[in-house]
Amino acid sequence: MDMNTKEITKNMTQDEMAYERTEMSSERTAMAEERTAMAIERTVMAFERTSLTNSQTLLAYTRTAIALLAAGIGMFEFVNNQTIVTLGVIIMLLAPVLEAIGLIHFFLVRRKLKALNPEPRD
Repeated sequence: MDMNTKEITKNMTQDEMAYERTEMSSERTAMAEERTAMAIERTVMAFERTSLTNSQTLLAYTRTAIALLAAGIGMFEFVNNQTIVTLGVIIMLLAPVLEAIGLIHFFLVRRKLKALNPEPRD
C-alpha cells in the first residue's frame, strides 16, 4: 500500500503540474491578446494622427498661398515701381501654383494612408 500511495501522490502532482501549466498558458494567451489589442489601437491612433497632420499641412499650404496672393496684390496695387509691380504679379501667379502643390501632396498622402490603413474611417 505504501507503493500505491506514492504512485497516487506522483499522479496528483503531475495532474497539478499540468493544471498549473494550463493556467499559465491561459494567462499568457490573455496577456498576448491584450497586447495585440493595444498595438492595434496604437496603430489606428497613429493613422488618425497622420491624417490630421496631412490636413494641417494642406491648411499651411493654403495659408501661405493666400499670404503670397495678398503680398502680390499689395505690391501690384500700392507701389509705383515697375520692378516691384512685376515681382507682385509673379508672386500672385505663384500663389495658385503653391496651392496646387499642396492639394497634390494632400491627395497623394491620403491615398497612401487609405492603402495602408487596416481600418478605414471614411
